[in-house]
Amino acid sequence: MSMSTKFDLEPGYGWRAVVPACSANLGSAFDCGALALQLYLNASFTPGNNTSLTLEYQGQTPQRFPLDDSNLVLHALRFAAAKLDAPAPCGHVSVTSEIPIGVGLGSSAAAVVAGLLLGARYAGAEVEAAELLGWANEIEGHVDDAAGSYHGGLVFSLSNNMDRVVTVRADFPQSIGLVIISPERIVPTREARKVLPQAYERADVVHTLQRAAVLVATCFSGNFELFPELFDDKLHQPYRQQFVPGIERCLGLRMDGLLGTAISGSGSSVIAFAARNHEAIAEALKEIFAGEGIQAEVRFTSADNCGAWVTREPVRAGKTLEHEQSSLRSK
Repeated sequence: MSMSTKFDLEPGYGWRAVVPACSANLGSAFDCGALALQLYLNASFTPGNNTSLTLEYQGQTPQRFPLDDSNLVLHALRFAAAKLDAPAPCGHVSVTSEIPIGVGLGSSAAAVVAGLLLGARYAGAEVEAAELLGWANEIEGHVDDAAGSYHGGLVFSLSNNMDRVVTVRADFPQSIGLVIISPERIVPTREARKVLPQAYERADVVHTLQRAAVLVATCFSGNFELFPELFDDKLHQPYRQQFVPGIERCLGLRMDGLLGTAISGSGSSVIAFAARNHEAIAEALKEIFAGEGIQAEVRFTSADNCGAWVTREPVRAGKTLEHEQSSLRSK
């Protein structure tokens, strides 16, 4: 980590962090694998002379985005500043986001990574990836989704109360389409972790390890020969699928062009990997939820292989969500 010699707090200027969503767990890669998605959170911080941080938000599921001190962008911004012995940040934070909250697409990890990046820039520091992800681990208690959002691409990570975070990544091919089905129900991560058993049968562990190992091997060999059984997990999906009727059938779906399905994060979204027939796959998954009386939203996207970035720029009041998204896609 290196420190700059002074703060640059020129009025009207600040920093903007852009962080992709991610789909963690990927079936058999429970708590170790994540894939960054082309859905983005933008967070801008303009230092000011006021005595606190103010916050505004435009984007998906605004009713689930807290505007008080519990907000993860604000918390992570303050956390990084404190870690770097910088004064408590004051000013204005503006967030726009394409990532729906509470449906397993890494909205909290994106918020944490954005806040940490902004806090580091505010403190005049260049923080190494492993250190910043260690901070994310302190805040969230797990690092897999933050690692995916930070690095981009397909990322496998380990921490587990270690003194350091270790990550490996690979670009994920754009030829594999990602179909995301988000039921209208949310699954709080805390509740999704409570249903997991304290111990597992050895056969279930071996079953999942075999598939996780082959998933990693085929992806990091560059072949990406994905098939549905690779995502057949016995450590978390059998317990979490109970939260939303229809998920079990989604995980068992087999269609032409469908390479596999998994619960995204801890749910409630399901992610499908598709080589072709994307719309037919989406319709089949949506119909499964409809049969349970549950409405679901469909998103077609691809992997993000760039990861998070932060830049210094003039911050103008009144930017719209459409302006932010247009600016992002022009990068």
